[in-house]
Amino acid sequence: MANPLKVFILAGQSNATGMVHTNTLAHIQMFPDTAEAFAAMFDADGNPVILDAVQVSQWRDKEGGPLAPRYGGGSRGNMLGPDYPFGIYMYEALDEPFLIIKTSQGGRSLNYHFRSPSAGEWEPPPGHPDLEEEEVEIIPIPESLDLPADYVDAEDVVPEEASRNTGSYLGISGMRGVQLDEMNGVHPIAIAFRARREEQVPGRAFRRGDLILGLNGAGLGEDAIEQWRETYWGARSIDGDWMLNVTLWREGEIKTFDFDIAETLDGGRAALPQHIERMKEQAIEREADRGGYYRKMISHVKDVLGDLGNVHPAYDEEAGYEIAGFVWFQGYNDLVSGGTYPNRDRPGGYDKYTWLLEHFIRDTRNDLNAPDMPFVIGVLGVGGDEDPPRSNLGYFQQAQAAVAQKPAFQGTVANVRTGKYWDQELVDLIANTGSSQRLNSGDWAKVKGPDGKPVWTEKPSYEDYREYVLRRAQSDQGYHYFGSAKIMSGIGKGFAEAMLELLQE
Repeated sequence: MANPLKVFILAGQSNATGMVHTNTLAHIQMFPDTAEAFAAMFDADGNPVILDAVQVSQWRDKEGGPLAPRYGGGSRGNMLGPDYPFGIYMYEALDEPFLIIKTSQGGRSLNYHFRSPSAGEWEPPPGHPDLEEEEVEIIPIPESLDLPADYVDAEDVVPEEASRNTGSYLGISGMRGVQLDEMNGVHPIAIAFRARREEQVPGRAFRRGDLILGLNGAGLGEDAIEQWRETYWGARSIDGDWMLNVTLWREGEIKTFDFDIAETLDGGRAALPQHIERMKEQAIEREADRGGYYRKMISHVKDVLGDLGNVHPAYDEEAGYEIAGFVWFQGYNDLVSGGTYPNRDRPGGYDKYTWLLEHFIRDTRNDLNAPDMPFVIGVLGVGGDEDPPRSNLGYFQQAQAAVAQKPAFQGTVANVRTGKYWDQELVDLIANTGSSQRLNSGDWAKVKGPDGKPVWTEKPSYEDYREYVLRRAQSDQGYHYFGSAKIMSGIGKGFAEAMLELLQE
């Protein structure tokens, strides 16, 4: 009799989907060590392996089919995610058909989108930093700045890249700011781009080149952008007064004025009551949709399990199926959420995430009727692995990894610290630091081109080497592991190794 069909679930956000272009697979084959480490992913001709015995099913009407490097982001079938190396190395070990169900979506948090049913309200334990009342230092606003009136003409004050930096968004449509170094005790915000519709900002209250110095009588501190946002959105809320008292420097003069946020609305302050009513309705809808992606995930998995005959050709109805494991690869949206994790720069600041993930594991096991389902946590590693923690990233990694150490989960939950697959040489090449361990060690001589022949017959210059590697090694930004097949293959293989260990428990 055939064995039950094993089913593995892969969930999370964009890195679980995979933002890696297939052309970066060439980077793996460039060097003997990486070519050997991931040899199972390529056939004798150097082409990516396709496995009919392993099928991939995706939610949200995305294409599924035999395991191949094609189920990542986008719709052209030229992107891959961790499911590809995971499937390759699981099959190499299991040597039997199985199914991978992907339920991932970019930009989704565990705190809101994937919040599971049993996660009520977070109650910090006694002594937790979330219970402390923060003492806010009131920074005095300077009466003058030692700047020439044409200071804002300097190119380095309001750099053009601010238009591409979502971290500079100030709330008013189109308006972005750049935090400057400390001046006279404050950290000014230079307006890099003024409001998109100036008629909604009476009197041209903010112009490109203005330096915002203070809000509501307090000077801007070391985290000026965040201070602006908290003050702005606090005023622009259901219970807020929709007013800001702003102090700014313009062309050598400092002025303070009251800015009516309601005037940025169509219809101005007269339209505010109707706008607040819409905000209340949206708040009710948002609360109702909390955990919406969790519910969609469970529903989709159950739908697939109920139709396995049409999903995997090797499925035997008499043998049935077993949910053999779950891989969770998520975290970036929680990592950067200061509102959800107000003390994320301190030890314990992400304890709420640990709590949420514990509930998530218990609820998925319960809702899928798989009480002992092996569960692998992909610990976020964009930027590398911080152990011990040194920053927000390290504290977040610590919070994710802590779940597997809980007594109730030992032996059934495992961590994969994806930061250990971070490619520091690639980071250095992107930054153009002018050095390369491989180049300096002589490994350059073993670099192979598409035809299998050495690319260089003598040691290349650093710039030639850098250009050659970068054309083959990256396809996205750092928060997507640079869209690197080398990094993602290490991660997917690591997931498989951790899952196999749990299956042997």
